[in-house]
Order: sequence, then structure tokens, then C-alpha cells
Amino acid sequence: MDAPFVTSLVRSLHLLIRKHGYDELIAAGHTDLTVAHLYVFQTPGPDGVRPTELAARTNMTKQAMNHLRAGLERGGYLERVPSPTDGRGKVLRVTDRGRDVERIIHASAVRMEQEWADVIGRKRIEQLREILAEVYDVEAGARDLRSGA
Repeated sequence: MDAPFVTSLVRSLHLLIRKHGYDELIAAGHTDLTVAHLYVFQTPGPDGVRPTELAARTNMTKQAMNHLRAGLERGGYLERVPSPTDGRGKVLRVTDRGRDVERIIHASAVRMEQEWADVIGRKRIEQLREILAEVYDVEAGARDLRSGA
């Protein structure tokens, strides 16, 4: 049997990480959230960002992001406030409830990395981080070249 593609391994790992983080949010009482809401809170987070910028950053359509944003506003996780640089525009602000989500997601990531380091070693985790960052840079640069940016 051939070794799995790196892309397949990364996607599978992504799904496991997402499930783990979501399960922790549910256990902490954020039962009104869906898995898709995790993308809104991924690093660097939505604070101070225009909804259209957040949609682009998360690779979502503006319509999909507006749907998620509206639910997060109703749930008290986000609010839209006037942009400090453009009086006509709005930016997102994370509320205390949203900060709790960010804290839980961050703590979940730290725990997972520690668990992995306990099994494969801290040095290999750091190597993995460096390799993934390099691969990201290569792909982001190639995407920029393909799009003419």
C-alpha cells in the first residue's frame, strides 16, 4: 500500500483538531456554537477586523461569514462597532463571552501540542512546526503567483 498523501494526513489531522476543540467548547457550556464557528476564532482572531476581511482570511464567502457573524452576535460572542479609521465601516469586537471561546481554543491547542510532545518529543514538535510553516510559505507564495498578486 502506498503511503498516504501529506495533504490527506494534514486534512485528517485538521478534522481531529477541530473535533477536539469543539468538544471542549461544548463541555464548557458553549452549546450554541457549531464547528464552523471555530474558524471565526482561529488565530489571529476577529477582533478589530472587518467582516469581509475575516471572510477572506477564513476562506469563506461573505454570505457564509455574515451568517456565522450574525449568530455570534445573537449569542453575545461578537459585536460590530464603528471602525476607528473609517466612520462608515464596521469592525468586529470580541465580547467577554467570545474571549472565553478564544481562551478555550487556545488552551485546547496547548494541551494537544503537549500531548503530542509527550509521545514524539518536543524537538520533533518544533521541527514539525518549522516544516509546516515552510510548506505554508511555499503554498502561499505559489498561490500569490497563480493569482497574479
